[in-house]
Amino acid sequence: MENNKKDPNPPAHKDEKVISPAPSPVEKPTQTKKGNATSQKSADSKTHNNQANSSANSPVNNSRRKAKPSSWWIRLGVLFSLLVAIVAIAACYWLYLQLDQQSNGQTQLGQNISEQVTQNKSLKYELQQTAMATNKRIGTLEQQQLNDTKAYAKLAQLQQSNKQLQERVAVIAQRSPNHWMASEAEYLVRMAGRKLWLENDPQTAIGLLQSADERISAMKDPALTVLRKALADDITKVKALKTTDITNTIFDLDTLIDGFTQLPLNRVDENFADNKSTQQVTDSIDDWQQNLARTWHDLTDGFITIRKRTTDLEPLLSPEQQWYLVENIRNKLLQAQLALYRFDQVNYQQSISLADKWLQQYFDLRDPKTKSMIESLDKLTKVNIEKISLNKFQASPLLQQLVIYGEIMPTQEPAQ
Repeated sequence: MENNKKDPNPPAHKDEKVISPAPSPVEKPTQTKKGNATSQKSADSKTHNNQANSSANSPVNNSRRKAKPSSWWIRLGVLFSLLVAIVAIAACYWLYLQLDQQSNGQTQLGQNISEQVTQNKSLKYELQQTAMATNKRIGTLEQQQLNDTKAYAKLAQLQQSNKQLQERVAVIAQRSPNHWMASEAEYLVRMAGRKLWLENDPQTAIGLLQSADERISAMKDPALTVLRKALADDITKVKALKTTDITNTIFDLDTLIDGFTQLPLNRVDENFADNKSTQQVTDSIDDWQQNLARTWHDLTDGFITIRKRTTDLEPLLSPEQQWYLVENIRNKLLQAQLALYRFDQVNYQQSISLADKWLQQYFDLRDPKTKSMIESLDKLTKVNIEKISLNKFQASPLLQQLVIYGEIMPTQEPAQ
């Protein structure tokens, strides 16, 4: 390495060219390859060779000859350094790839961990919802079980009551063979009361009371004479009742309500009677003078006519007023029906009277339908609504005693 350093004190002929040493046998192939160089270069090389031969014994050339073997080691060192550098670069690049791959793996792992955390949260929420639904379902089942327990208890109570009732029925059936006939008679009397007080139907009530008396008579028990006497008194009182036939009266009112639209309204009579006898025009040509005189006479007499009317003249009703008139009359008849159901004699009479008044005031009284309607209203006005004065049957408590105890309990006589 020291031979490669420049001499600090170069020779005096600095401007002279340095003649390279003669080529070694190892370098011959290189120079052979350069054989195709120009002639100028070959000439220069010859000149350099001559100068080398002349100065072969100089000290500078000797030193350069000695430095030749060390250049191979330099080249090997540079080549080795280059190889080390390449290996180092390759190792760095491989390390970079590994680090990049590891970074990507860590990023992917982080994403996977985030997704796993999200999935865990979702699963946790689903588990909470499932737990809430399960708790709610458990609460519902507990409430249902409690209700079932109450229902079973109620069912057991009803079964016990049914058992007691069956035992009681069996005791009553053994006690009196005619118990079922007495129960049937008591049911018929209750149905007669419903027909009489709820439906206002005394005829059906009388038939039911008579059927109950037949059941008691079929029992052939002398101890039931008091009961039969009470039934006879009840039948007599029901027959003596004077009740209004509400159903037929309602039907009559319905017929009147439906027939109001067919009635004609009252109109002014414009057909005044003409007392003068008008002569007809003849077809004979010979009577043209008489015909002309008659035509002129009829024309002049009928040109201006003045007549007198002594009765009141009502203005004609508009279609809207006619509709309101008919609807008001219907409304009054419906109020009369409601009063019948309520046994309200005052409102019934007022509604019928007002409908009759409007009918005679605004409708044509000469029409047969109007006359028939007025006659029907007059009949309905005479209807008297009477309430039933009978509040209870005398046979009802006796029949209840017969059904419950199997006999009629004796009445206590008042102490004197």
